Amino acid sequence: MLLAIMYHRVGVGKHANSEEMLRSHLSYLKEHYEIVLPGDPLPKRKLSVCLTFDDASFDFYHFAYPMLKELKIRALLGVPARYILDSTTLPPEERLSVPYTMAMQDGFFDQKAPLCTWEELNEMVQSGLVEVASHSYMHCNLTFDFVDLNREVVTSKQIIESNLSQPVSSFIYPFGRMNLGLHEYVAEHYPYAFKIGSAVNWGWGNGKKPISRIIGDQMAGHAALLSFGNLAKYTLKALVT
Repeated sequence: MLLAIMYHRVGVGKHANSEEMLRSHLSYLKEHYEIVLPGDPLPKRKLSVCLTFDDASFDFYHFAYPMLKELKIRALLGVPARYILDSTTLPPEERLSVPYTMAMQDGFFDQKAPLCTWEELNEMVQSGLVEVASHSYMHCNLTFDFVDLNREVVTSKQIIESNLSQPVSSFIYPFGRMNLGLHEYVAEHYPYAFKIGSAVNWGWGNGKKPISRIIGDQMAGHAALLSFGNLAKYTLKALVT
């Protein structure tokens, strides 16, 4: 079985965990579970965990990436291609000060660099600890009829691959929003796609089925997501959907 967990920011707020909480949580996962990336073999009769971080916020590079290096574990990072700058000389405290809700707004992403830069993404990819996924181009709800799907799904992949020495095999739906027609289109270009679903997965889906993720923001405790009760709920949901 596979449990994919979705995280956003490291810090404070609705979409975040504190640095201390995330460190304790990742240490717990390292001790108790096999941590995998899309396509890795999954041991039979054992739960594996895939760590996914959305939005490529600078705090991932500043806080989470050092934890990955320390623990020697890997994670998948969703990149919204439009908002990534080549590099920046802004101090970390200025970049970290941008609120979550403003990080992808014009006048903020281009002037305050609240997301990782291509330079930082390249460093992380080269480490072998971070794999990059497309999180679309503009990070919008892709189920709307007026959305340019070619730009959001295909062009985003091309931009990321042209800037990083790594093929992009995974797509993370912005806001977790998707439907059958959209997923069929995404599956033409990516072997793996991730949604929000609060369920375990029986495998990687082989492109036919999106991978469900549970929400890992604002954790109540370092092991709370994987309590016996929660794992039972995730398994039951997988059985009935």
